[in-house]
Amino acid sequence: MMAFPDAVERLSAALGASPAAKLAASALIEADALGQPRFGISMLDEWTADADPVPRRDGLQAISWLDCTSCFAPLAVASATLDLAVAAREFGVAAAFLRGVRGFGRLAPFVRELADAGLLGIAGAEGPPFVAPYGGIRPVIGTNPFALAIGQGIDRVVIDVASSMATMADVRSARAADTPLPGGIALDGEGRPTTIASEVAALLPRGGQIGSLLGLVVELMAGVAGGGRGDPKGRGVFIVAFDPAGAEDRFDWQAKLAGLKRSWTDGGGRWPRGGSVSPDTVLYGDFARRLDAHLALMNGETSR
Repeated sequence: MMAFPDAVERLSAALGASPAAKLAASALIEADALGQPRFGISMLDEWTADADPVPRRDGLQAISWLDCTSCFAPLAVASATLDLAVAAREFGVAAAFLRGVRGFGRLAPFVRELADAGLLGIAGAEGPPFVAPYGGIRPVIGTNPFALAIGQGIDRVVIDVASSMATMADVRSARAADTPLPGGIALDGEGRPTTIASEVAALLPRGGQIGSLLGLVVELMAGVAGGGRGDPKGRGVFIVAFDPAGAEDRFDWQAKLAGLKRSWTDGGGRWPRGGSVSPDTVLYGDFARRLDAHLALMNGETSR
C-alpha cells in the first residue's frame, strides 16, 4: 500500500518537481485511487526523457494556441491550466487551445484546480471519430468529455462527463475478456445495435440528442476553433478560465452558488463533485509495484 501524498511526491519529483508536475502527478494518481487505472499512471507509458518542454505562453496572454505534439500530455495540460489561472485573474477571462495532445487522463482535476483558485473552469477534449451523431450510423466525433468547475469548499461543483455512452477502452476491455457489452451503447458496421465488442464500429451518444450536441460543442471548441480535428498526432483540448470576482460589486455569486446547491440537494439531486480523494487516501493492490516500475524506467531513461 502507499499513501496518496507520498505517491504524488514521488511522481512529481520524477516529472520535474514543478507546480505543473505536482498537478499532473496528483491527477494521474487520483484516477488510480478512484478505480480508473486506464486514466492513471498507465499514462506514464507515453512519457519519454526526450519529450519537449511544455509550451509556454509568450508573455501573459488572454488566449493562446499551443502545439503539444512532442510533450508529455499530462504535464502540458497541467501547465496550461496553471498559466490560465494567472491570465484569468489579469484579464478576467482566458483560454488555451492545445493540439497534438495524447492521453492525459481525466479533465476533472484540472478544472477543479481553477475552481480552487477562485475561478470558473471549463474544459473539453475531442478525439478520433468513435461516436455516431444522434440518429446517425457512422462515427463522426470522439467520446469528447466535457468538464466544468466553480466554487470552493463544500459548495464547489465539478462536472465531468463523457458525451458518449461508453469509451473505446470499455470496448477493448470487453473484447479482451470476451464479454458482451450492455445494450444500447454501440453500433456495428451496418449501423445496427450490437453487444458484441468485436463488431463495434461506432458508439452512441449519452442521453441521445443532448449528449450528441454536447459532443458537437466540444468538437467545435477543441477540434475546429482549437485546430485539433483530424490531427493524427493527438487530440485537441480547450481550457477556459473565467474570474467571477468582477461581478462582486453587482451581486454575490458565491451566495448564489450556495443557494443553488441547497435547492438542488433539497430537490433530491446529488451535487456533483467530479470525483476527488482525501489526502488520507491509501492506494492498495499492485499500485506501489506499478509506480515503482514506471519510476525505475523513467530514472533509467533520464540517466542515458
